[in-house]
Amino acid sequence: MIDNVLKSILTFLNGIFKRKYRVIPQKINLKFNQNGEFKIVQFTDLHEYSLKNKKTIRLMENVLDTEQPDLAVLTGDIIDGRFCKLKEEVKKAIANIAKPMEDRKIPWTVVLGNHDDELCMVNRKSQMKMYMSYKYNLSQNFSSVIGRAGDYNLIIKNSKNDKPIFNIYMLDSGSYDIKGYGYIRKEQIDWYKKLSTNLKKQFGKIIPSFMFFHIPLQQQYKVWQSGKAIGERNEKESPQAVDSGLFSALIEMGGVKGVFIGHDHTNDYIGDLNGIILGYGRKTGYNSYGKKGFAKGARIIILNENNLEKFKTYKKLEVKSNK
Repeated sequence: MIDNVLKSILTFLNGIFKRKYRVIPQKINLKFNQNGEFKIVQFTDLHEYSLKNKKTIRLMENVLDTEQPDLAVLTGDIIDGRFCKLKEEVKKAIANIAKPMEDRKIPWTVVLGNHDDELCMVNRKSQMKMYMSYKYNLSQNFSSVIGRAGDYNLIIKNSKNDKPIFNIYMLDSGSYDIKGYGYIRKEQIDWYKKLSTNLKKQFGKIIPSFMFFHIPLQQQYKVWQSGKAIGERNEKESPQAVDSGLFSALIEMGGVKGVFIGHDHTNDYIGDLNGIILGYGRKTGYNSYGKKGFAKGARIIILNENNLEKFKTYKKLEVKSNK
């Protein structure tokens, strides 16, 4: 009798474990183009309301039209829950953001920030479901942490479309903690390490990867302290409240070449720390705080399938109108 009970418990726990690390089919196939390149546009901190900010949307459209990326990644504070609290308001704000990518049939994906659900009646999981409803959106609402949504990965194939050669990890860094801003939890690090191990087993080698989330790691400032960072630092970093060990895990597991974040609106510097690039995006949205003379924009990242250890990145800034 006891053996049967134990067996039932183990079966139940095993089922939970398998669901926790399940592989969800990717809605859209991502691959390098005929020139062997894959271009990513990172938009961050749009802070969109239900009333569309025309300047923000126009900037997104201009960047997408001139850069023609293979993927757009939105790294948090996409909407601002303090200014669109009701379900219909959230849907309108997300629709504003979705339109530039959907109209152009560009695959896009999101992680949430600390403001997306702040004072909002629509929780993180429900917001992610709204994003997922769009045809070209690749987001997922799973998380290993209760109350969060958006721990997943995306596989990119080579230009021949016959072999996966690159991977993107997306993580929900949360909103707020008693000690300050949210942070990547131990459960999420365990999820990442398990997935990294599974990918290595599946493909017979470590797959080079990027990682995107919203709130900077505590190690971010060390990049600036090194004196080798490229870009601007116009405000003190507001990092994750706790160093839960993600950066150490990245070094241990190998494979992640770059970590890209948002959150600090007037920082955009990027640099190497122990062989991993830690970089800010460029604030895209015209809502919320900024700095005079610090133009809105996006970060562009270009991969080459013949040299996946290195990548090019630059900022695409707003074009000032004389009108």
